[in-house]
Amino acid sequence: LPSREDAAVACQTKAGEKAFRETMYKRGLAIYNEFNDPFRYGYEPDHWKTADKLLDESDELLISGGNRSGKTEYAAKYAMKTLIGKKDARVVCFHTTHQSSLQNQQPVIYKYLPVEYRRKMKGRVENVSYSQKNGFTENTFILPEGAQCWFMHYSQDRRTVEGLEADLIWCDELVPMDLLETLRYRLVTRAGKLIVSFTPIEGYSMTVKDMISGGEVTEWRDSELLPGKNLPAGPEGQMPYTMRCRRPRANAIWFHTKWNPFNPYSELKKRVYGLHQGEVMVRAYGWATATSGAQFPRFNDDHIVSHAKVPAEGVNYMVADPAGAR
Repeated sequence: LPSREDAAVACQTKAGEKAFRETMYKRGLAIYNEFNDPFRYGYEPDHWKTADKLLDESDELLISGGNRSGKTEYAAKYAMKTLIGKKDARVVCFHTTHQSSLQNQQPVIYKYLPVEYRRKMKGRVENVSYSQKNGFTENTFILPEGAQCWFMHYSQDRRTVEGLEADLIWCDELVPMDLLETLRYRLVTRAGKLIVSFTPIEGYSMTVKDMISGGEVTEWRDSELLPGKNLPAGPEGQMPYTMRCRRPRANAIWFHTKWNPFNPYSELKKRVYGLHQGEVMVRAYGWATATSGAQFPRFNDDHIVSHAKVPAEGVNYMVADPAGAR
C-alpha cells in the first residue's frame, strides 16, 4: 500500500487522482479475488512452475521443504487442478492420522475448491459438504463432472487401499515405506501421478533414501543461512533445488522456506540461529543428510577392526537384527 505522502503526490492533478483511484481499485480487486477464489486467482511462486514441469515429465515427485515453505499449498492446488481438469478423476489424499487430515490437509483442499463448489451440493452425482469441525462428510466429496476425492491416513489397515485406482495420490508428511510401495501399484491402471510432500524432521528415513539415494542434483539455489560448503558435491553457499532420481520417471524438488512470501521468514531465521548445520538444512531447506551419527551416536574408531587384527583361524560370526523395514 502506498504511503499517504506518495498518494498526495500522485493526486496533485485530476488525471493523477483518477489514475491513482483506478490503480487502488485494481489492487483491492486482486486482493479480494485471491482471498475469495485462490484456485483461479491465487499467487503461484516461480518454483511451483518448476514443480509442474517436473510432474509433467515424470510419474513421481518428491517435494521436500523447510518449515512453512508452501509444499502443502502447492500439492493441494495441484490435486484440485487434477479434479477439475479430468472428467471422473480419482484423487486420494493421505496424511499421518485422521485428526491431522482434518487439521492440516482437508482445510487446504477446501480452500482451493472453486468458489461455485463451496456451497453445500447434493445431487445424483455431485456431493460436497464441508465443515471446519468435521472436514468433508465421510472423508470424501464428488464434483458435478464426477471427479471424486478421498481422504485417508497412514494408520489405516493397509487392506483399505487394495482395489484402489487413482489419477493422483498425494501423501502429505512422511509416508511409511511399505505403504508407499503399495500405493505405486494403485496408479498403474490410470497412469496416475504420485506426490510425496514433507519436511524431513525424522532425518534420512527409509522413504527419503528410497526416493533420493543415488539421484543426481540438476539445479542448486543460494542458501544465505548456510554460506559455506554444505554438501560435498555441491557449490559453496548453495543447497539442492531439483533432482533426477535413480528410480525411473521420478523427480524431486526442494522448497526453500524463504520463497514463501506469506511466511514470516525473519522468524525462522531467529529460530535456527546458532543451530547445528544439519538442523538448519532440514528446517530452512528441507534437506536431510545421511550420517552414521543419526543411527549410531557413539560410533567411533574403537569399533573398526582392521583385517590384520582378525585371527586367520576360527569362525567369524555376524549378529544382526532383521527388522522387516530394512
